[in-house]
Amino acid sequence: MTDPVVIEPLSSLWWIGIVVSILTSIIIIQIGIRVPPDKRRVLMVSLGVLILVLEAWQQFYFSHLGVWTVEKSLPIHLCGISAIIAGIMMIRSDQNGFEFLALIGSPGALHAILTPQLNHGYDILLLYKYYISHTAIILFPLFLAIVQGYRVRSSSWLKVVIMVQILIIFIGTANYLLNSNYMYLAERPLVDNPMIIGEWPWYIIGFELLGLIHILIFYFGYRKMRPLPF
Repeated sequence: MTDPVVIEPLSSLWWIGIVVSILTSIIIIQIGIRVPPDKRRVLMVSLGVLILVLEAWQQFYFSHLGVWTVEKSLPIHLCGISAIIAGIMMIRSDQNGFEFLALIGSPGALHAILTPQLNHGYDILLLYKYYISHTAIILFPLFLAIVQGYRVRSSSWLKVVIMVQILIIFIGTANYLLNSNYMYLAERPLVDNPMIIGEWPWYIIGFELLGLIHILIFYFGYRKMRPLPF
């Protein structure tokens, strides 16, 4: 089994990943703003299909590399779930899906980009996929808000908190049955992240508290967004 690989913060690869992710997001949003609605729809569906295809491709690629395991490879980490939702939202947008991505998917993906951990070891194609998927999780709700005019509702932060707790119960049960560590509920990740405080189970309490703070920060950020003047 291939050991996880951590991309060191402030390394050249770390900077390249962040800069390319930001520039790509800006370009896609600018294209979305400027193209007519019919072409914008084509752009959205194309992006959504791309992400869903990449998620499916990754499963086959893990198998091709001989590293696929039920304990590590299912797309049921928070970012794996968020990537699938992100792809669906660009094909068929939904308010609840948008709010989930905006308030918990985005902060989770942001931390994943700032403290990258490749759970199946270093592979150039998996590295590209890692950054594409995590960038999409942040980009797509921004696209829906900036270009499509979506806004988070006043009660959305509480609904997302409840959704996360339900998700934790299901993923925690899956970890128990599969002897896995999805959403890092059974064992802390390797990366040096300020959100990870203490050992199991104490760092999970930190996840919960800091997760709530992140949800509220992104909630107020999205609430302050205003429609474009055109």
